[in-house]
Amino acid sequence: MLKTPGWEMMIVWYFFLGGIAGGAYFTAAIADNFGGPRDGRVARIGYLLSLPLTGLCGLLLIADLGVPTRFLNMLGVFKFWNPMSIGAWGLGIFGLFSFISSVLSFSTSEQMIGLRRKASLVGSIFGFFLAAYTGVLLSNTALPFWGDSRLMGALFLASGASTGMAAISLLLFLSGAPAGEGWGKLKKADRYSMVFELLVLAIFLALLGSAARPITSGHFAPLFWGGLVGAGLVIPLVLELVGQRVKAIAAVTAVLVLAGGFVLRYVVVMSTQS
Repeated sequence: MLKTPGWEMMIVWYFFLGGIAGGAYFTAAIADNFGGPRDGRVARIGYLLSLPLTGLCGLLLIADLGVPTRFLNMLGVFKFWNPMSIGAWGLGIFGLFSFISSVLSFSTSEQMIGLRRKASLVGSIFGFFLAAYTGVLLSNTALPFWGDSRLMGALFLASGASTGMAAISLLLFLSGAPAGEGWGKLKKADRYSMVFELLVLAIFLALLGSAARPITSGHFAPLFWGGLVGAGLVIPLVLELVGQRVKAIAAVTAVLVLAGGFVLRYVVVMSTQS
């Protein structure tokens, strides 16, 4: 009989916050490198958001390991055959890029801006890794459902993108930023990311078939269908279409998307716990 890992809420939060951090950094890098001057606020918020979230992920990982020196030992020697070592190194490197981008986001020097933009393109690779790695890690276990979920990494990556954009949108709203060009581009990108996540989720479920029962039926079905699919994706998309220019509605959709991203990780992790 296979033994479940016994993961608790700390790992759910680690997966959730890591997805937001990776998605927010990627959004910031796109706005920084390919946006106009009015997109600068989006880029700065994305960079500054990714930094503390990455730090929280590190603390959650250390707390889950139980002994802080275990985390330091994993950083001491890179073991490509050890998934935990790969994860620790990926988190550490992404944290370094988040720190560099956050500090340089306050610079007005053309040289520093150019350096920040180049660094962000490389950092985005590690942002993608952080958002998707946890799903890939689960899909490479021998446990039922997890082991059958070959698109788990893609689903977590899509969710990370949508929750990262939603978090930036919410912070823009709370800061009282005007609904300018940067806001409009961000909301449009967020709608596309939600549609993409729905598409990936549909393919994910289709490929799993009956193996998806741990989340689509039984105890976790109301959370999955109501919390993730309904409240976390479908309702936000409908609200976005009917109230594109209303910032209060955009804030509500951002909260719903974030809640849906959390529900996704909760039902996936907890569905196999004994």
